Amino acid sequence: MPVTSTSSAAAHRPLPRRRWPAHPAVVAVGWVIAHLVPVAWIMSAGTSTGDIRYYFRGLTGAEAGAMDEYPEVGTWPARVVELVTSLGGAGTDEDTFVTGFVALSVLVSGIFTWCLWRAVRHTGSWPVWFWILFAGVSGPIFLTRLDIFPGLLVAGYAALLFAGSRRSRRSRSGWSGWSARAATALLAAATMMKLWPGVLGAALVGGFRRASTWVRVCWFFGSLAVLCVVVAVSGGVDRLLSPLTYQGDRGLQVESIAATPWVLAAALHRIVDGPAGAPVPWSITYAESKSYEISGPGTGVTLTVLTVLTAATILAAVVWALRRLVRDDWTPVRAVSFSVALIMLIIVTNKVFSPQYLVWVAPVVAVALVVARRPVVTLISVEILVTALLTTMVYPVFYDWLIANPPYEVAVVALLLRNVAVVVLAVTCVRWAFSPAGPSDRPVPAGVGNEAG
Repeated sequence: MPVTSTSSAAAHRPLPRRRWPAHPAVVAVGWVIAHLVPVAWIMSAGTSTGDIRYYFRGLTGAEAGAMDEYPEVGTWPARVVELVTSLGGAGTDEDTFVTGFVALSVLVSGIFTWCLWRAVRHTGSWPVWFWILFAGVSGPIFLTRLDIFPGLLVAGYAALLFAGSRRSRRSRSGWSGWSARAATALLAAATMMKLWPGVLGAALVGGFRRASTWVRVCWFFGSLAVLCVVVAVSGGVDRLLSPLTYQGDRGLQVESIAATPWVLAAALHRIVDGPAGAPVPWSITYAESKSYEISGPGTGVTLTVLTVLTAATILAAVVWALRRLVRDDWTPVRAVSFSVALIMLIIVTNKVFSPQYLVWVAPVVAVALVVARRPVVTLISVEILVTALLTTMVYPVFYDWLIANPPYEVAVVALLLRNVAVVVLAVTCVRWAFSPAGPSDRPVPAGVGNEAG
């Protein structure tokens, strides 16, 4: 009887409820819906396909000098699409190339989503849903620019930092080995794709006496050197230098944070003077940089200030690295939090802000949500979603009204709200980077992490 009673009780005991947001079917449905939004937008209206068609003309030689502003490594995903879509010897056309490029972007997003789901399926689903929602609210730009590829490489760099740290704590054999090398190689590849990730190399610096510090730094610069040689051999030295000279010649892009006062002033001039008023002193034109720039009173000084602020951001990265050398308090969480803050400072102080730039920061924040379970990281993820939605309102919804001369008020309001959200996001990221260490932020013990690997 007691056995029967126990068996009966066990039979009627409720099974643990599966967390439905992490159920693979629920995640799959959410992912499909989120990606159908930009795909339908692209395929039905051709929205934001101009850049993909520009990539095609550059790769096929139909437009001289096209894509010279992109680092050679940054063009490799587009080259893969061109190669795959031309299999069979018949070549490819623009429409096929557009479809192939969007398909590749969807594919890498799907792989990243799967990796996030694998990491959180038993602990919590917000990281994977954050990425899914980001894909849905970011609009067509999410899948039609090359920026998603270096952004995901930076996320891979962050994930491998944590993977190597966990392994060293379990084995007590030191933080280095394949995770360290792979992490730094991914960051180097991202740098060669888009330049800006190079500043994140400062986040690799740890204690001066730790061999693991120099493993990370040497592998980073060594990987850069190898990729530079590959580019120089395959495309010539000019392909190494053209992206740098191109960036130096750019003006004040209309969507940048610093351009906001002048765009607002141009719109207010329309309100005050009316259609028959005096000519607006600020002009928005399509520049040689292949973007819309604003010029007029104050924009020259603004560019000078931005140059100083960009230099200050780089100096801050150097100071941060020097502090880690001396204090010997490097941890993966500290490195990733600083990387997130640095990305946002680069965006805020940049004379250019294209709508896809949020793809620089969203993937690494998704990784941070997995490994750094702190309220401030959740807040950052929510702020990114709000900013991404506002960015979609700026481009493509109101973009034609924004680049009018002078711009229309509704477009300027959308830009103002988005840029305020970007500044708030940057402040929150900096706050996380300089907040007191949490339980997961403790440095590796002194006896761990000193092997050369």
